[in-house]
Amino acid sequence: MISPGAFVAVAEKNGLIGAMTDRTLTLALKQIAAWTAVGLHVKMSVNLSAYMLVDVDLPDRVVREAAQFGIDPQQLILEVTETGLFQDVANSLEILARLSMKGFSLSIDDFGTGYSSMEQLSRIPFTELKVDRAFVHRAAENSTAKAILKSSVDLGRKLGMTVVAEGAETQEDWDLLRNAGVDLVQGYFIARPMAAEDVQTWSAAWVARQKPELT
Repeated sequence: MISPGAFVAVAEKNGLIGAMTDRTLTLALKQIAAWTAVGLHVKMSVNLSAYMLVDVDLPDRVVREAAQFGIDPQQLILEVTETGLFQDVANSLEILARLSMKGFSLSIDDFGTGYSSMEQLSRIPFTELKVDRAFVHRAAENSTAKAILKSSVDLGRKLGMTVVAEGAETQEDWDLLRNAGVDLVQGYFIARPMAAEDVQTWSAAWVARQKPELT
């Protein structure tokens, strides 16, 4: 397995990020359709490079791909990093607005690490706020990180957004996020990266483990 950090910047530098993003979206939609066919109803997130936010044809291409696989646009979440929005603000706003109007969910990734989070939330129709792992992992031991986490959750709630926390790696992280009212949690405490064919088995096992808690 190769980390995205090892190849994304190279793809961007060499003009290959568009082709890579299109391929990733196709694979994601195909996999959603496969899981749906076996009764596993999920949403999937795909990162959008800042370089894709100048591609005015992107919204229409994504709509065509989703229709080809019979996917409800709401099953696909498109993640945009906060700092990436400044490559071309006018085009970014137009493309993201069109994607939102077509029914796709938009997530602001790495929330809190950029310098204009509030401005972006007021200008772009985000439906999801993703708190950066810097304010999640071991936040129970760090009063500053804990305060930022709780403020982010409160803000997301007031704006009617789904709040996702990434980087949960320990029981302490999990307990803090539950108590803070986070909607969704991502991290090694939940699961490590796995092959698509293993997800259904893992999902059933996870649900079984949580049932005593839910009752």
